[in-house]
Amino acid sequence: MKLTESIFNARILIIILTGICFGLSFPPVNFHYLIFLALVSYISIIINCNSYLQVFRISFLIFLFSGLTAISWIALSGFREGADWFIIVGGVFTILFHTIFYIIPSLIFYFIYKHTKDFKFKYVFLITFPFVWVGFEYLQTLGQINFPWLIIAYTQTYNIDKIQFADITGMFGVSFWICIISCLLYLIIRLIREEKINLKSPLLFILIFITLIVYLLPSFYKHAPENENREGLKLGIIQPNINPWKKWGSKYKELNLDYINQYKEITKDTSVKLVIMPETAFPFYFRYDFYNEQYLLFKNVIDSVGVPLLTGSPDLYVYGKDEETPVDARKFDNTDKFYDVFNSALLINPGEPKDSITIYNKIKLVAGSERMPYQEKLTFLRDLIKWGVGISAFQTGNDTVLFNINNYLFNTAICYESVFPGFISEFVNKGSEFIVIITNDGWWGELSGTYQHNQYAVFRAIENRRWIARCANTGISCFITPKGEMKNETGINEKINISEVIFPKKDLTFYTKYGDWFAKICLYLTISVFIILLTVKFVRRKNSPVIKN
Repeated sequence: MKLTESIFNARILIIILTGICFGLSFPPVNFHYLIFLALVSYISIIINCNSYLQVFRISFLIFLFSGLTAISWIALSGFREGADWFIIVGGVFTILFHTIFYIIPSLIFYFIYKHTKDFKFKYVFLITFPFVWVGFEYLQTLGQINFPWLIIAYTQTYNIDKIQFADITGMFGVSFWICIISCLLYLIIRLIREEKINLKSPLLFILIFITLIVYLLPSFYKHAPENENREGLKLGIIQPNINPWKKWGSKYKELNLDYINQYKEITKDTSVKLVIMPETAFPFYFRYDFYNEQYLLFKNVIDSVGVPLLTGSPDLYVYGKDEETPVDARKFDNTDKFYDVFNSALLINPGEPKDSITIYNKIKLVAGSERMPYQEKLTFLRDLIKWGVGISAFQTGNDTVLFNINNYLFNTAICYESVFPGFISEFVNKGSEFIVIITNDGWWGELSGTYQHNQYAVFRAIENRRWIARCANTGISCFITPKGEMKNETGINEKINISEVIFPKKDLTFYTKYGDWFAKICLYLTISVFIILLTVKFVRRKNSPVIKN
C-alpha cells in the first residue's frame, strides 16, 4: 500500500512540476530551455494515461499549474492599492480558460496515439504532435473568446538568433520547431528506457546529431538584409508614469499640464518628428466638445511647437439619425440618440482642425475586461462589466487605419492587439512602414505581465521586419529593431522621455504577405488526421464480427 501511495505521489509531483516548468519557460525569467523539458514530460504523461477521463484530469492539473505560474499576475494585480476587485475575477477566469482550452489538444493527441500505437511504425503520434499543438495554438487567435498569451514560441523571445525565420512562418513556426525538438528528445529517452538503444548504439548518436541540427539550424537562417538607405525618422516617446487606478476622475488640467511639460521637453530636440503617448493617456473624451478646454490647452501647444502627437484616448461617437447603429450601442438618457465609446489612438497634427484628426479604434478588445464576447448577439452581456476606472464596455473598431507622418505610413496597435501576429501583419500588408504600440501596462506594476507583454513584441518586429516604437504608461517603453533587438528600454515606474532614429521600410516578408499560412496548414492537417482515424475506427467497428453466445 505504501509503495502504491509513493508511486501515486511521485506521479502527482511530476505532473505539477511539468506545469510549473511550462510556466517558468515564459518571460520574465530567461528559462527558455524549460519548455523542452515540459513538453517531453507532457508527451510521456499523456500517452501513459489509461482513459480519456484520466487525460482530462491530468491535463487540467498540468495547465492549471502552468497558468498559476505564468499568468497569475492578472489576478494578483487586483490586490494592489486602489485596484478594482473585478480584475481578480478576470484573472481567475483567464487561468481557467487557459486550463480548459489545452485539455482539448491533449484529448486529440491521446486519441491519435491510441489509434496509431499498433501501426508498424508506432511513433506516428510523435509526427502528428507538432501539428496538433500548433493547430490549437492558432485557434487561440480566432473569435472573440481568445487569449493567445501563452503560445510556446514566446518562450524564445530572449533567444532571438533562433527565431529569425519567423519572417516566413510567423511565431507558429517557432512553436513547431520547439515541438519537433521535444519529440526527438522524447524519442531518445523512450528508446533508452525500452533498452532498444544503449549509450554505444549508432542510432543514439544519429538521433542526438539530428536533434542538435534541428536546434542549431535556425541560427544559420539568413534573412534579407536591412535596407536602411532611406532617410531615418526620429520618434519621441513619453512615459508619463501615471497610476492607472488613480488617473480616472483626476484633475484633468493638472494631468494635461504634466503631459505638456514632457511634450515640450522632448521636442527641444528639433529632429523629433513625432511624439508618442500611451494608451488612454487622456482619461476623458479628448475630442468631445465638453472637454474642449482641455483639448485646446494641449492643441495650442502642438500648434506652437509644430510636432505631431500620437496619443491614446477613449473616444465617444454619437450616431446620426440616419446612420446605422449597432444593436449593442448605448442610448443617452431621455433622448433618442445612440452612442458608443472606443479605445482609440489619435494623431493630432499642428494646424489641423478637430474634425480632421486621424483616429484608429481598437479592434481586438480584451474579452471580459474591455468588452463581453459576442455582446452584439447577446446584448444583456454588455452591462456585466462594471469597472471603476472607465475602461469597460468599449465598442469594437472596424477599420485597419494607417497614420501618415512625413509621408511615412504606420499603424498603431493598442495594448492587447500586439499579441495577435496575423492581425498586425494585415496593417503591414496594407502599407505600414513601421509599427507603434501604445499600452497601459501600469495595471500590472512590476508583475510578470508587464515584462511578458514587452518581450512578445519582439516577434511582431521579426515577423514583419519593421521597427517598433513601444510606448507604455508606466513602462516598459522601448524601440525594437527589425531583428528583434531592443533599444532604449525604460524601467518600470519611471517618468522618462526617450527617442530613437528608426528606418521605415516598404519591403514585405513572406509572413506579412501570407499571414498565418503555416499555422492553418497545421490546423487543417490535424482535423484531417482526426477525421481519418475517426472514420477508420467506425468502419472497423461496423465490420467487426458480432459474437453471439
